[in-house]
Amino acid sequence: MRYHENCRFLKTKHWQPLWRRNIANLDALKAIAKSPCTFVAVDFEGLSAKEGEPLGITDIGIAAFPSPPTHIPTPIPDTSGRRSQRLQTFFEQHAIECHWLRLKGKRPISKTKDTCHFGRLQEIEPAQTEAELVALFQSIQQRFDSPLVLVGFDLVFELTTMAAHLDQTFQFFSSWVDLQDIVMEISNPKLTPGLRGTLQAFGFAPGDLAVYGRKSGHNPADDTIRQLAVLSNLLRLPEGTTLQVEPRQKREEDKVRRFWHGCAPNPKELYPFTARVYVRGKPLSFILPHWNQLFDIFSAYNPIAVGIASRGNYGWVSLPSLEGLNCLVKDVHGKELRGEIWDVVSKYDPSVIPMTLHQLHEARQAAQKAEREKKQLERRIKREEASDRPENNAQTNIETAVQDRHLIP
Repeated sequence: MRYHENCRFLKTKHWQPLWRRNIANLDALKAIAKSPCTFVAVDFEGLSAKEGEPLGITDIGIAAFPSPPTHIPTPIPDTSGRRSQRLQTFFEQHAIECHWLRLKGKRPISKTKDTCHFGRLQEIEPAQTEAELVALFQSIQQRFDSPLVLVGFDLVFELTTMAAHLDQTFQFFSSWVDLQDIVMEISNPKLTPGLRGTLQAFGFAPGDLAVYGRKSGHNPADDTIRQLAVLSNLLRLPEGTTLQVEPRQKREEDKVRRFWHGCAPNPKELYPFTARVYVRGKPLSFILPHWNQLFDIFSAYNPIAVGIASRGNYGWVSLPSLEGLNCLVKDVHGKELRGEIWDVVSKYDPSVIPMTLHQLHEARQAAQKAEREKKQLERRIKREEASDRPENNAQTNIETAVQDRHLIP
């Protein structure tokens, strides 16, 4: 979230001093970290709500991180393609305090589980949200005995919600930083980076990356640890380093991504030639610590996407052609591969027409247009039928007679 002195969409009147103490670049961030301070990452899940509307958030993640000690080494970005860092290791190395708050009676948007979990779940009353946060920030401030710095990755939602409903929490922070802005300044290309791509650039394993979208399922406490991991790496980044961050995928591009967790690659029009793969006698995750290794195992068949079930029992492999799918089933089903017996079941549906992303987009637009025209026609028919009813005609005749009566001299 870019700092502007006069922000048009965010009310900053009651916390103007903090708003102006934005940490705008990496040099300023490193300078702040040299003095005693505590970085507090905040992440909200739920829906935005303007002032006067009910609070829309369902879950809150908070993680406190004292300015990192210099004696704990953090690997510099790994450009070799290997994934050397793990989120769990980072969490254990540092004295991080993590909280996961859920508002009672609020249904979480997330449907599936994340691959890592930090922070013990605590349920709170929605009416007490601000009081609970005030008490929590106060305890963090007293425990670490240093100024608090508000941290986030794309803080628009958090700051908007805090300004509208939780403005008493601003008093505990001495400054704030949006890590997305810092990463964008030192990355190539100069596009808005995502948390997932940033973690990838710093060499974190695929299982530790932020999951896709709100419906993909993650608790906000996990994201606060991810944000602090990015912060720690930024503080140890050698001067002049340029990060090669994969740009955030657009909504349509996200549909053709290569990795899927908790479901098969979809929609089927883009991935029609998909097989479900099992390892006999054990969950797939037992032999594949990182599910992207499915690409390596079946590399001879040129897979275009892979996925793994949320519990890791089995996975999916999508291939570019029906011929390749048939070869995979024939070659691997019931056979030994890398010391394990595999079962491969084709999920090909002949009724599904394979499409490119452009063709699928056009087909959906055409279907939406046809649906709109159908509803318009139905409404027009209803209006015509209503106008032809006898009672409507009688009423029209009465109104006409009254008008004529007034016109007679």
